Amino acid sequence: MYVDVRRHTVFFDQTDRFLAQPGLVRYDPASGQLSAVPGAQAGDVVNDVSRDGNRLALASADWVTVRNASRTRLTFVTQGAVAHQTDKFLSFWSRFDPSGRFALVSAFNGKRRPVVIDLDAGESSDPIARDLDARFGDVDPLDGRLWAPDERAKDSVLAVDCRSGDIQKVRLPLGEKVARVRFARDGAALFATAANNRLLCCDRDGAVRWSRDIGEYGEVRAGNIYFNEDGTYLCLPLSETPRSNWGEDLVIDARTGAVANAILRHRGPPARLASDWFGDRLLTHGGEIVDFHTGAVVERLAFGPVGGE
Repeated sequence: MYVDVRRHTVFFDQTDRFLAQPGLVRYDPASGQLSAVPGAQAGDVVNDVSRDGNRLALASADWVTVRNASRTRLTFVTQGAVAHQTDKFLSFWSRFDPSGRFALVSAFNGKRRPVVIDLDAGESSDPIARDLDARFGDVDPLDGRLWAPDERAKDSVLAVDCRSGDIQKVRLPLGEKVARVRFARDGAALFATAANNRLLCCDRDGAVRWSRDIGEYGEVRAGNIYFNEDGTYLCLPLSETPRSNWGEDLVIDARTGAVANAILRHRGPPARLASDWFGDRLLTHGGEIVDFHTGAVVERLAFGPVGGE
């Protein structure tokens, strides 16, 4: 799935088992209506949406075989028409630059150094200077750079220009390698976790606003960071804790770092958390909508037939 709460943009795909007919569809949060995605194939997933909403970065959910090698079919769609398609890379993610003309694309090439594709010219750059993984990072909502953990050094993240591939190192005083990075809704603050179970909130220059040791609850690892819609609280899932083999979901005040609730997970519903959702809600992998602050199931996704096919 691809969920952007700020822009009210939601796509579901074949990996979302709660769909009656798995395949890439757009979801309207207001009406619950599903619609087909022009230019996409049924087995595609959405990697990114350009800032103006006119371009989609799609990828085949399953690898394709090209000359006896595993590759990913990458498709870039402009207003419903295929603008560029390639199967040159084994790729796991794509991120647009603010203009939507360029995309930073992961490429497993012995290392994991991304390339930049000029979508208008159909040309790919040489790999950029460093390995990185956008799946553990976040795009700056203000300037459009991708911030991702620095895999080589402690206390460091890489801020990458998705057009030029230029890289800037930013120091975050976590005392360990950064595991996960996410921006606040307004881009004014950055949240990061590390393998030493610390959760850090800092400003855009890396100055600490607050820091918290999560080790008293359990191991953070590389779990996602979720926000409610207004960004006042974050949710940090822990996969296993002393109180529950199924883990806990910590609800934390984003302004102070105070833990407001520690929600015990159980084997049954709700399923594991999957994404931010609208209002004070989160979405699970089982298609349940849960209360952000209590974890209680308040609704299930319901769909009509897919329109526009």
